[in-house]
Amino acid sequence: MRSRVLLTLAALFLTATSAQANTVTFTSQTFQQTADGQSFEFIIDNAPLAALTEGSLWIHARGDYSENSDLENIAFSIDGVAFPDNASPYFGGIVSNSHHQDVVEWSQEFVLDGADLVNWTADNKIVIWLNLSSDVEFNLHADGFTAQFPPFVEARLTYNTPAVPLPAAAWLFAGGLLGVFGTGKYRKSS
Repeated sequence: MRSRVLLTLAALFLTATSAQANTVTFTSQTFQQTADGQSFEFIIDNAPLAALTEGSLWIHARGDYSENSDLENIAFSIDGVAFPDNASPYFGGIVSNSHHQDVVEWSQEFVLDGADLVNWTADNKIVIWLNLSSDVEFNLHADGFTAQFPPFVEARLTYNTPAVPLPAAAWLFAGGLLGVFGTGKYRKSS
């Protein structure tokens, strides 16, 4: 009986020590564009520390973006680090709906470096800036088409957090249990 209990406790303890890293996802509010070439700030407070693995930033937008030119785009930065590539439906973006030649809904995902994510989360806060180029106009059509498909932009940041190590007290407790059960078995056999 004791050997079964001992094996069960050992299995539970080993399962607990092999905890996997958790994935966290932060989604910004949906920012409604109300001016030409507008900028938006997405602040994540209490952001858990990132693991040294890649993450991703997903940008989703609808508005005056061209499928044939990179002039209408979104530049973005995280904690003051500007990315060399802009987000746009023309270069790398996936168009989900083309409502009209001047109204395109699209999304694009960017891979983020694990070391950068660790640096950005060191202060438990991440700040993301989304800057629409001056060519991204708010007033899409004078005939009210804008009201039917209002321009917006949103972002989603996803990354892994490190597995939480077991505190020393858990190791001591497990060692004590093993010792108690081992001693009881030893006494019985003598």
